[in-house]
Amino acid sequence: MSSYGNRFNLAAIAVVVGSSLAACGGGAAPAANTAAADEATATWVKAFNGGDAVAIAALYAEDAHSTPPSGGVNSGRSQIESYWREDIGSGGDMTTLTVNDSTAQGDLLHVDGAYEVASTDGAVTVGKGQYQQLWRRVDDQWKIQREIWRLDPLAQRDPMMAERLGGLWTSAYNAGDAVALTALYDKDAVLSARPNGSVTGAESIGAFWKEDFGASKPQTTLTLTDVYLAGDLAHLEGEYEVADRNTVTKGHYVQLWMQDGKTWSIHREMWWQ
Repeated sequence: MSSYGNRFNLAAIAVVVGSSLAACGGGAAPAANTAAADEATATWVKAFNGGDAVAIAALYAEDAHSTPPSGGVNSGRSQIESYWREDIGSGGDMTTLTVNDSTAQGDLLHVDGAYEVASTDGAVTVGKGQYQQLWRRVDDQWKIQREIWRLDPLAQRDPMMAERLGGLWTSAYNAGDAVALTALYDKDAVLSARPNGSVTGAESIGAFWKEDFGASKPQTTLTLTDVYLAGDLAHLEGEYEVADRNTVTKGHYVQLWMQDGKTWSIHREMWWQ
């Protein structure tokens, strides 16, 4: 495993928008689901350390995207298999993945961890860094949908991009503009807002938010607490607070944006209380 992507922590950015997220994340908060994260991680490590690029590729969805530190996105299972085959090369290195945090909701599993690559005898550390993986359950099997590997959390800073992407979403949300909001999502995007499942497709997600807007339009503050960008992929993570009359609702969110040409669109997101 030669190299991985980039990440940085951004000072909190508060953005006020007008709408209701009180219903978003209704029910139980997502669990850590350490067992699922550990099992998925162990399967990936076993395939990689075994030098089996085919087995690694089988863990990815057909439309998965994997971003190494070089910044170029590997799209689709075939391209991802080719990348890992080349990365494994002649072998001789062993990789350890340590799960630091996991969040499971509906059919999505978000894993945050650290990796270390060492020589087979453990005498030499070849590389280490951090990674994020978003898995999705398909036919009762977890498959990787998106991932970023990074060497240095501080290697790439772009607060202006983070603010711009957040502003696109919050401006449409504030205006209660379901059409503009729908346009920000990829046609195959997936939104997970409740423990019992997900909303798939830009049109369905737009309809979800239109219903969520409601008539009262309470004030919502989104605080962006963690952002990392690698090539064509941007991960935004933060907290929301909704003030609706005398009620305040708080929660968390994660958005994964991807760039296609000059256009950024949301591919996966999770909201929970």
